[in-house]
Amino acid sequence: MEPRPGDGSGGPDGSDGGNGTGRSAGAGTVERRKVVLVVDDEPGAADLAATYLDRLLDGVEAVTATSPPAALELLRERQIDCVVSDHDMPEATGLELLGRVREEYPNLPFLLFTGKGSEEIASEAISAGVTDYLQKGGGTDQYEMLANRVRNALSRRRVKCDLREVNRKVTAIHEFATELSSADTVAEVFERVVDVAEQVLEFDRCLTARRDGEYVYPAALSEGVTDDDVRRFEFGEGLAGRTVAEERTYLVDEVGRSADADPVADDIESAISVPIGRYRLIQAISGGQATFDERDVEFAELVAAHAAEAMEQIETERALRAERDRLAALFDNVPSPVARLVIDEDGTRRLDETNAAFEETFGRAAGEATYEEMCAATLPGGAESIEPDWFDADVDSIRTEVERRTVSGVRDFILNAIPTERDGGILLHLVYADIDEQKRVERTLRRLHEATREMFHGEDREEVAGIASRTAIDTLGFPNSGVRLYDSDSGTLRPTAISEEATAAIGDRPPFGPGDGRIWDAFDRGETIVVDDLAATETAVEYGDLRSLLVVPLGDHGVMPLGSPEPAFFGDTDVQLARVLAANVTAALDRAERTEQLRERDAALQRELDRLEKFAGVVSHDLRNPLTVANGRLGLLRGLIDGEDAHEQLDLVEEAHERMGELIDDLLELAREGRTVDDPEPVSLAESARGAWGTVDTDGAVLEVESEDTTVHADPERLRTLLENLFRNSVEHGSTGSRPEPGNNGVNDGPGVTVTVGTLSDGFFVADDGPGFDGVDPDEAMEYGVSSDDRGSGLGLAIVSEIADAHGWRMTVGESGVADGDGVRFEFRTER
Repeated sequence: MEPRPGDGSGGPDGSDGGNGTGRSAGAGTVERRKVVLVVDDEPGAADLAATYLDRLLDGVEAVTATSPPAALELLRERQIDCVVSDHDMPEATGLELLGRVREEYPNLPFLLFTGKGSEEIASEAISAGVTDYLQKGGGTDQYEMLANRVRNALSRRRVKCDLREVNRKVTAIHEFATELSSADTVAEVFERVVDVAEQVLEFDRCLTARRDGEYVYPAALSEGVTDDDVRRFEFGEGLAGRTVAEERTYLVDEVGRSADADPVADDIESAISVPIGRYRLIQAISGGQATFDERDVEFAELVAAHAAEAMEQIETERALRAERDRLAALFDNVPSPVARLVIDEDGTRRLDETNAAFEETFGRAAGEATYEEMCAATLPGGAESIEPDWFDADVDSIRTEVERRTVSGVRDFILNAIPTERDGGILLHLVYADIDEQKRVERTLRRLHEATREMFHGEDREEVAGIASRTAIDTLGFPNSGVRLYDSDSGTLRPTAISEEATAAIGDRPPFGPGDGRIWDAFDRGETIVVDDLAATETAVEYGDLRSLLVVPLGDHGVMPLGSPEPAFFGDTDVQLARVLAANVTAALDRAERTEQLRERDAALQRELDRLEKFAGVVSHDLRNPLTVANGRLGLLRGLIDGEDAHEQLDLVEEAHERMGELIDDLLELAREGRTVDDPEPVSLAESARGAWGTVDTDGAVLEVESEDTTVHADPERLRTLLENLFRNSVEHGSTGSRPEPGNNGVNDGPGVTVTVGTLSDGFFVADDGPGFDGVDPDEAMEYGVSSDDRGSGLGLAIVSEIADAHGWRMTVGESGVADGDGVRFEFRTER
C-alpha cells in the first residue's frame, strides 16, 4: 500500500545515536560526519585541538566552545557525538561540565583533556563516568594521542549503540509478541503491528493492509497518515497487491526503477513490504533511496510472523465464541481440545463429554475419568484449577493462559471457559488452544538475548563463533550446527566451530570455496538457504547423514550452517530464529574484528618502542667504539706531526670528535628519558639544582636558588638531568656575547648569565637573563634538532620536554621579563 504524500518525517523517536536529534528515514543512507565538541576557556588551545582533530580524524568535524555554558548551549542546538573538555576553567570545571552532560546525555562520550591533572582529579573523573582521561603535554604527539582516544571512544560508542539498537529491537519484538496474547481483535493486532514497527524500523510512513474480496484495503496507519493519503489496490496490483497475492517479501531500494512498485505519490523512493500470514501485510515507506536493509527485512518478517499467529489465534477464538451456542452439534469437529463440564446447583462437577482432540491431547475421556481425576492428571504441580462462582450473574467467559500436563509433557494453552445456563445448573465448555510453540519462541528470544551479551564479551572471532555454535545447540535445539568464517588469504570458508554431532554426521570437511555448493552460495549471495531434503537434491558436496540444511549468512564474516537428519526439519519459525541469531552473531563478529584491530595497533606501538630501545643500544656500542678509536689515533698523530697549521687542523678534528660524542650522549639520553616515571620520590629542588650546576661548565655564570625548602616528587636522577640541560642551555646561549669559537681559549666576550631556580604555587621554574631564543620560536625550540646555534645538537631542550612528559608535568616556555634582556623562563606544573 503506497500512501500519498504526508507530513510524517523522522524515525520513531527522532534519534540516530547523537545527543538528541536524529535523521528521518527519508534522508537516505548517507552517513553524517561525526561532530566533536572541544571545550577550553583558552580560544587558541580550543582551536588548535579542533584543528588537529579535523586533520587527523576522517569523517569528523570539530567545533569549539570557550566556556561550559556555551558548550551546553551548543549541545542543545546540534548533534554532538563526543565532548573533549579542559578541566580548569573559570565558570565551571571540566568535572562539573561532565556532571551536567551526564544528566542530559548519559551515553555521550566525554574525554577530559587537561593540563592541570592529579590522581584526585582522575579518580573523580572516573567516578563521574568520564570516557577517557588525557593530560596535555608538549609537542604535537599529545594531539595524535587525543585523536586516537577520540577515535576509540567513537568506535566503542558505535559498537554499544549497534548492540543497544539490536537489543532494543529484539526486546521490542519480544514484548510485542508477549502482549499479543491480550489482543482481542485483528484490528487491535494491526494497530500493535504499526506501533512495534515504529520501534524496529525507520520510515516516513507505515501501514498494515488486508484483503477483502478482490481488493487490498488499508487497515492501520502510522501517525500523520490519513485515509486520504492511501487507496485500495486490486489483488496482485502494485507492491501491496503482489505481496498479498504471492505471500512474499519485497525490498525495493529505488521505487522508480522497480517494475513491482506502483507508488501513489512521487516522493516515495524505497519500501519494504512483508506478508502477514495470508491476505494481510505490513508496509514501510521512505522518501530516501535504499533506506531499508536485510536486517530490517528480518525484523519485519519476525513481527509479521507473530502477528499472523496472533491473528490466527484471535480468529479461531472468535469463531469458537460465535459457535458456542452450537458447540453441542459441532463438538467433535472442533480441532482444539474441548471438554464439557456440568455444574449442578449444589456445586457438584461432572465431566460430561470430551472431544477427540481432548482425548488425544490429554489421554483422558468422559466416562473413563471423573472431573477430579482429570484435574489430578492434567494439572502440573503447583497449578490451580479455575474455580469462580459460575452462578454469579457477573461472571462471563474466562480466557487465560494455563499450563497443563499432556501425553507429550507439560504444554502452554489458552483456556477459554464458556458458561451456558441450563435448567438446574451450568453447562461449561472448556476449550484449550495450544500456544506452546509461541511460548517456546518467547523463551528462545530471551535466551538469544542473553547469548548475545556473552558473544559481545568474546575476545576474538573464534571465541564468538564457538559461543554461536553452542547457542544454536542449547537455545535453538539444532545439534548439527557450526560456524565457518571467511579466510581472505585463501578465499575460502574455513570450519571454525563445528559441533561434535555435525562432525559425526558429515565427517571432517575442508574449507569451502566457490563452486562448493549451498554453503558457499549462501555466503556469496548473502541469502538464507533452506534445503528440505538433501537426498532428493543435487549438491556439489556430500552431507553424510543429514537430510535437512539451513544456512544463514553472517555478513562478510562467513556463514552458520545448521543441519538435521530429519527431512523438512526447519520450519518458518526456525528460520526466523536462526536469522535473529545470525544478526546478533554478525554484530558480535564486527565488534571482535574492531577489537582485534585495536590490539594490532597497540602491538605496533610496542614494536616501535622496542626498536627505539634497540637503537639506543646501537648508538651506545656501535657508534661510541669507533669514535674512541678515532680519538686514540688522533692522539698518536699529534706526536708524529709538527707545525702550527697542522696542529690547528688536528684541533678542529678533535673538536668534531667531541661534538660527535655530545650528540651520542644526547641521543642516548633522549631515548632513555622518555620512559614514564612510575615511582617518584620527594626530592629537594635546591640540592638537585646545586648538584646539576656542579656538573656543567658554567663559564662565569651565576646560579640563584630562591627557596631551600621546596620539594618536588620526581625521579632524582632524571630531575638532575633536566636541570643540567636547562643550565647548559642558559650558559651556552645566554651570554650577552657570542658562543666561544675555536682558538679563543673558551672565553666569552660578555658577562656571564644569571640563572634562577624558583618555586611556583603548583611547581617550579628555571629562568635566565640572557638574550632569549634569539629568533627561534619557543615552542619549536622544544622539538628535536632545533637550535639557534649552528653548533648545537637541538636535543637538549627536547630531552627536557621528554623528562617532563615522563613525570606527567605540564611545561610552558616564555620570556623571563628581566630588565636587561628578554631572557628565557621554563615553568613546570608538577601537581596532578
